[in-house]
Amino acid sequence: MGFFKYYNFFLDNVDAAFNFFGYQFNTTTLNIILPVGISFYTFQTLSYTIDVYKEKLKPTKDIIAFSAFVCFFPQLVAGPIERATKLLPQFYVKRKFNYQQASEGLKLILWGLFKKVVIADNCAEFANHIFDNSDNLNGSTLV
Repeated sequence: MGFFKYYNFFLDNVDAAFNFFGYQFNTTTLNIILPVGISFYTFQTLSYTIDVYKEKLKPTKDIIAFSAFVCFFPQLVAGPIERATKLLPQFYVKRKFNYQQASEGLKLILWGLFKKVVIADNCAEFANHIFDNSDNLNGSTLV
């Protein structure tokens, strides 16, 4: 992972150093695209491996739970790397559908969508005008 992420960076710096002293250094950089979040997936999987190695956790045979642990989206965005002993057991808990909770959740989603579409989008016209012309407006308008 370190090689693919930093090879071009170090090569460019070595090339610049040689050019500074008058030596022509012909280099070839890597033109590859790395997957988004490769370091997160690597360290998340490493966390699992270390916990299993230290016998803090038994190896899982549930590929779905393991995949959910490695690719858990909310944590991927917010971080930090989570220990497998804390997060992985949560995927084994059986869950039942609760109509009341689902109904309340949908109400909250629809209320948020209403506030975004009706209120925020209409206020955006005024806010954009203020942001675009902030140099020409007085302090009380900006507040």
